[in-house]
Amino acid sequence: MRLSPRLRLRSLSLHTKLMLALVVLVAIVAGASAYILVEHERERRLIALEERATRIADLFSRSLAQPLWNIDRGAIDSQLAALAPNPEVARFTVTAVGYGTVSTVRSANQPNPGDSVVRVRAIEYDPPGDAPREKIGEIRVVLTKAVAEQAIGGARRAILAMIAAIVAVLYAATFLLLKRMVRSPINRLAEMVDRIAGGDLDARCVVESGDELGRLAMRVNVMADRLRESTVCLRDSERKYRGIVENALEGIFLLDQNGRLNEANPAMAQLLGYPDAADLIRAAASDPGEQPFSPALTRTLFDILSAQGEIAGLELQLARRDATPIWVQLNGRGVAGDDGSIRSLEGLLTDVTARKHAVENLQRHRDQLELEVRVRARTELELLASRERLQQLSAHLEAIREEERKHIAMEIHDELGQLLTALKMDVSLLRMQLVAGSAAMQKAEEMRDLTEKTIQIVRNVTSHLRPAALNFGVVSALEWLAGDFTRHTQIPCHFHAGGSEPSLADPRATAIFRIVQESLTNVARHANASRVDVTLANNEAGIELSVSDNGRGFDIVAARAGYSYGLQGMAERARLIDAQLHIDSEPDSGSVVRLCLQDDAVIVR
Repeated sequence: MRLSPRLRLRSLSLHTKLMLALVVLVAIVAGASAYILVEHERERRLIALEERATRIADLFSRSLAQPLWNIDRGAIDSQLAALAPNPEVARFTVTAVGYGTVSTVRSANQPNPGDSVVRVRAIEYDPPGDAPREKIGEIRVVLTKAVAEQAIGGARRAILAMIAAIVAVLYAATFLLLKRMVRSPINRLAEMVDRIAGGDLDARCVVESGDELGRLAMRVNVMADRLRESTVCLRDSERKYRGIVENALEGIFLLDQNGRLNEANPAMAQLLGYPDAADLIRAAASDPGEQPFSPALTRTLFDILSAQGEIAGLELQLARRDATPIWVQLNGRGVAGDDGSIRSLEGLLTDVTARKHAVENLQRHRDQLELEVRVRARTELELLASRERLQQLSAHLEAIREEERKHIAMEIHDELGQLLTALKMDVSLLRMQLVAGSAAMQKAEEMRDLTEKTIQIVRNVTSHLRPAALNFGVVSALEWLAGDFTRHTQIPCHFHAGGSEPSLADPRATAIFRIVQESLTNVARHANASRVDVTLANNEAGIELSVSDNGRGFDIVAARAGYSYGLQGMAERARLIDAQLHIDSEPDSGSVVRLCLQDDAVIVR
């Protein structure tokens, strides 16, 4: 098969290409130089020919003046014949004014009109005396360029021969130099590169010079070093990758569009019940029934790849070699061919059979738990309703209890108080009728004292059942309670009221009073305090009541865990009036009971 010139040129070696380039370059330079030299020589010879023609014409115009005046044709012919043998002479013609051609001398070879140099000069006669010069004729000199052209041709051949010799010497010298300085190093570089490409990564190029070839050799060595490092890293990576694939707990495989397994790891074989990966691949290739992925499943997987670009978390049910069904989770991506289309599926299989069963059990337990939760929610709703009813009952009982206390207090105050007052009056009247100092008088005095004590006891009982101060507002009731606490416990109790007196419904005022009463009772029993402060603040936000002491304090968590009925009663009373109760206390730091009642339950006067 014949190669095209372009392919033949590409198949040449670098040395041949350089020599061809040199020949073409030298030929162009030599041709141009030869052309310039030949043209220069041609121009020089033609200029010299024109100058000779001018000199001959000028010479004849002066020398032929006298013979032409005398019409001495012989003298004229002799002068013309003297220069006629010159090979450059083509024709001499002498003409006289009014006479015509006097003499003509011709050479054998007559030139073409364009290959000759013509000079025409007037012949003038200078007569003696003062007479002016007179034109008596003219001389026509015709010189041929043939001689000059022959000389130019010889010079051309000499120049071309010299240039050819120089080109030959230059070609030979360049050939040898290129062979020694370029071809041999390039051949050695090519040999080293072939050795490196063949796997000899220890081969290195000898750096023979500091020119481009030397730097190229250095770069080849650097490339070999980096290639060696890359090869080592690649082998390590391959070893690590192979180790990861071989030791992976998940099945790794490569599946083509025909459903054939091209690669598989031991975990994949173990997952499907085969002794090793080779047996799995061999069995899948020899028997289509042994393929782990059916044709329909394979088409489905590649359709998913085409649509989504990957497969993530897809759960499948496969069959082991012994037909045992297993559940697996597939994660994979497509391996594209040269044309960009997906050719294979590179996947990762994880056995999720146990997890699948666990999920099913968990689903079953969750359904059962949801049923139990619904039952419990219904029970909680019933308990919440029962609690609400109990709270309503508690509030109703508390209201009844307070109302009963109020009724008892009124009954005691009205009935028993009146009887005791009447008894006291009767004893006083009896004393007026007895003799002073008598036994009866002394007995009457004792009866009066007992009556006074009984009246005082009745008043105290009445006040504790239902303080009369509550009828005058919560401020008066708390002020009376602080004073009563100071009288009975000898512990100073100071009451402070801020803002206007709030207007509260009787149940709320009674609850506030009972909470402060219970707080003071706890201080008297447990705090061992030397001072108590009761503060009532009324503002636009609502009522804030605090009872603080400087006693020994207590552990709130322990107190509540010990079922402190006093604290529970206070909390229950606060809940019944929609108030917030806060108790702050630490051992040896006193305690503060704070009650906050929002403004929607308070009427500020």
